[in-house]
Amino acid sequence: MSAVAATGARLQRLSAWFDPESAAVVTILLGLFQVMLCVPLLHIDQSLPKLYVLPLVLGIVIVAGGSLTMANERNPHRQLLQGCAYGNVGGLLLALLAFCLYCYNLSTIQTKRLCSGDEHGFYNSHFNCPSEILAAYHWSLTLLLLLYDVAAMVLHGLLSLSALKALKTN
Repeated sequence: MSAVAATGARLQRLSAWFDPESAAVVTILLGLFQVMLCVPLLHIDQSLPKLYVLPLVLGIVIVAGGSLTMANERNPHRQLLQGCAYGNVGGLLLALLAFCLYCYNLSTIQTKRLCSGDEHGFYNSHFNCPSEILAAYHWSLTLLLLLYDVAAMVLHGLLSLSALKALKTN
């Protein structure tokens, strides 16, 4: 492979501050966070009982897109560049779907008082009801997944744009 062909298969830098290799590493980390956060979702009773599958699949797709980007940066090749573009566009579409589902899930989490205190006043202002604590934990976990998803959408969008521009110029 000639040096001209090798440099032509790299992702294009969109601006001076955009480094595709760093973006790929951060994308891989965001995907790993999504995979790790699917475990607590497994044990929370919620309005969408199979929601724990979404961060698992999304995390795997995000890690795959970031890995293909990193592989293309290390060993530039046209097929890797195409895989990088497909992986990042697929990750972007799945992240958009996850964004909608996370927003829906946040809107359906019950925030009203789920239980009242017992006759001895055990559940007073210092001790919340266990179901309220679980609902707050579920809300916080879903919000964290939503924030990681938004960051992944931004990075997948930038990496997709960079890969598609590189494919167009080759």
